[in-house]
Amino acid sequence: MKIGVITDIHNNVVALEAMLNLFEKNGCNEIICCGDIIGIGPYPEETIQRVKSLHNINCVLGNHDKYLVGGLSSPYPDGMEEGEVKHHLWEHEILSDSSKKFIHQLEYKLELVREGLKILVIHYSMNNNHDCVNYTPNPSLNDCNKMFDEYDADIIVYGHNHMSSFVQGKEKMYINCGSLGCPHKFAGEAKGGIITIVDGKAEFELLIANYDINQVLRKIDSIQYSDFEFIKHTFYGVEKT
Repeated sequence: MKIGVITDIHNNVVALEAMLNLFEKNGCNEIICCGDIIGIGPYPEETIQRVKSLHNINCVLGNHDKYLVGGLSSPYPDGMEEGEVKHHLWEHEILSDSSKKFIHQLEYKLELVREGLKILVIHYSMNNNHDCVNYTPNPSLNDCNKMFDEYDADIIVYGHNHMSSFVQGKEKMYINCGSLGCPHKFAGEAKGGIITIVDGKAEFELLIANYDINQVLRKIDSIQYSDFEFIKHTFYGVEKT
């Protein structure tokens, strides 16, 4: 079987559509999403509705989704500044009730079994309050073992750090395919991947789907929501003027 993997869509339905087309071409049976469906990009409602329309997707909550579920009040999490708070409040305000309901019903983690292999789907390593702990970007095998040592799984699929990481141990496979919706300096590249399971053994392939990033940037410019210039530079690689 083939399982498409995505994470950190971040309101980029254009990138999402490009990756879904690749998944279809590759014959994926189902899709895993490791959270952060919303935040940052210009298409919050369209993105949730597209994810919601997929009959074969399993999603978990990310920290940006958590801001909708738990609300935002001072002191803000992760050193968040007022501009980012205003951005989140903007997107929360324009979401339909059905989109909000979809995010609210998501779990923080999912434990799946596919062809005898246990798969953990989670946004990041977390404590009992669902706060991020021990998270290490570009992790070694030891880092991965430390981050997810409490979980009994053969394959651990996660996100949060927008850069791709694949670590194979003797007993566990750790996959972060990188952000689907925030290309950073890799303009117009949506990241995803495919887990292929045959006879109880898994392999992972990183995928890149190309899309029209200018369509996304034009949408951001047309809205000019809070922090949009910072977002374009930081998450879409647009040079400051």
